[in-house]
Amino acid sequence: MTNQESIKGSMAPVAWLFQLITAIFMVFFLGVHLWIMHAEGSISLTIQSILQRINDPWWKTFYIVFLVSVVYHGLNGLRGIVFDLGVKKKSLTNALFWIVAIISIIYGIYLLYSI
Repeated sequence: MTNQESIKGSMAPVAWLFQLITAIFMVFFLGVHLWIMHAEGSISLTIQSILQRINDPWWKTFYIVFLVSVVYHGLNGLRGIVFDLGVKKKSLTNALFWIVAIISIIYGIYLLYSI
């Protein structure tokens, strides 16, 4: 076994750890989002209150971290399924995973700032 193979083998636990961390983040972020939108928001949900929240730097940070968590968690899960199906070109799959993730995150942030 070469040094390169051992490095590739050690990345699987890191990906699993980030999968777990993003799952915990998503439970928290989704809970806050649902509380704001459905428990509190149903009373005073107006376009002005939405725009005010979106323009707040703390809420922008909240939604960016939520976006990154969802994109990573979803695509890493899909990547794991593809590997379980027996795909042999793991480096190509990993490259596609990161390309789609980066494009999705950039587009999401662009949409957040364009409102």
